[in-house]
Amino acid sequence: MPAIYDGLIFRTALDAQWAGFFDLAGWSWHYNPKPIGNWVPEFRVTFPCRHSECSGSHSLAVAVVPMADLEGLGGHPALRFAYGLGADEKPIGVDAGALFGSTPDATTWEMSHGAGGGPANVPFWVDEAAGYWHQARSLVTVLD
Repeated sequence: MPAIYDGLIFRTALDAQWAGFFDLAGWSWHYNPKPIGNWVPEFRVTFPCRHSECSGSHSLAVAVVPMADLEGLGGHPALRFAYGLGADEKPIGVDAGALFGSTPDATTWEMSHGAGGGPANVPFWVDEAAGYWHQARSLVTVLD
């Protein structure tokens, strides 16, 4: 069911809630970015990184799935792009593909960070993730 956040219409209330969350967390976002091969992410997000070996921020191509448990979704197209995209996909300029489920706890991606990297999720990057998530829900209007 479509929903509105900040005057914009989103395909689903979950997409709209994520947009609100990104704003509250200080992440920049773009809805419906360019397709990557035959995969169309819901968002391209950029968030700050203060690590001295990083460029000041990281960007993800995000698939939103209405699930609280992402176990078993290892074959999702978003996760094929761990640690970045190939040269032919680079025009959207992201560090990795990511899966975002129905809460900040249901998020996963793998990317380079500092001298290493590895698995990551929203609560690692956003200290107030649960509070922002609850607040973002109140900013969304579901359309009938």
